[in-house]
Amino acid sequence: MTVSYNLDVSSVSAFSFIKLLFRWRGSIWKSIAAELFLWLCGYYTVLLTYRLVLEGETRRQFERLAELCDEKLKYIPLTFMLGFFVTIVVDRWRNIFQNMGWIENLALTVAALLRGNTKQALLYRRSIIRYTVLSQVLVFRDVSMRVRRRFPNMESLVVAGFLHENELKDLEEIKLIYNKYWAPVQWSLSICMRAYKEGMFETLPAVTAVQSEIKHFRTSLAQLCNYDWVPIPIAYPQVVFLAVRMYFLICIISRQFIISADAHNKSIIDLYVPFMTILQFTFFVGWMKERKGGLGLILFAFHKERQHAILHTAASDVDLKTFGVLQHLRNVTGAAASPNATA
Repeated sequence: MTVSYNLDVSSVSAFSFIKLLFRWRGSIWKSIAAELFLWLCGYYTVLLTYRLVLEGETRRQFERLAELCDEKLKYIPLTFMLGFFVTIVVDRWRNIFQNMGWIENLALTVAALLRGNTKQALLYRRSIIRYTVLSQVLVFRDVSMRVRRRFPNMESLVVAGFLHENELKDLEEIKLIYNKYWAPVQWSLSICMRAYKEGMFETLPAVTAVQSEIKHFRTSLAQLCNYDWVPIPIAYPQVVFLAVRMYFLICIISRQFIISADAHNKSIIDLYVPFMTILQFTFFVGWMKERKGGLGLILFAFHKERQHAILHTAASDVDLKTFGVLQHLRNVTGAAASPNATA
């Protein structure tokens, strides 16, 4: 789920910065700990082999290899590749979040324009909102494992109050192999026209305004489906992930401190801990791992009748379960049903 740290940065004190820097949950330290440990194991294996095992010409050959690797590392444009990759993933993440569907505008518009305190008017307002939220839940079930676990089948939607038994039968009668999230949207639009014919909307533009809000909401859900349907081309993340790992694999050799007295590339200071390379590893691998998590944000792929989860459940992901579709429904139906709004 999403890790909130707003309270930690609410002040400008040095202590708040230190507290934020060393948080573990959802942090860069947690994401790179295992890989950094493996890299250090490899580094010290080569270090011990170089210092204790290799001798004479073999040692000199290793030192030449280390010099060559260090010189050619610049052939891997790591900063450019990661920067471009992060830009793509962050833009994708932002667009997904912005299109998750915020129904409050529709609820307030319905409450203001669909007038009347009769039982039928109240039913219409609630039904429009319920159907629209139902379409959102149908999409979320396909793109989020958390929502799928909360609503494993269509009957669970009936139990939760999103759907009635007769409406479930209507949905099941639609013979499509694709998502039917558009059907509740169509029901909402039909109710708007029915309410207009019964005089609950004062003008045709009022109906159009409500229907426009419904269609805008549907467009946002369609964007989510599009992101689920078309991921970032796999070749690009493969290139980035391979480049980062190959870079630091080469660093195991190229960043060794040369100790031979007659070596022209002898290190000025002989250190046993590669501090600068560890910092570089932390920044670049942490950068990559964080955006790697963003690749699978709330996505869920389907293949025929089998569902294959590609959801990344890292601590930085958006928690769609706590997005609160149930509470969402209660709040907005309460707003739409408010008699004060339709006096």
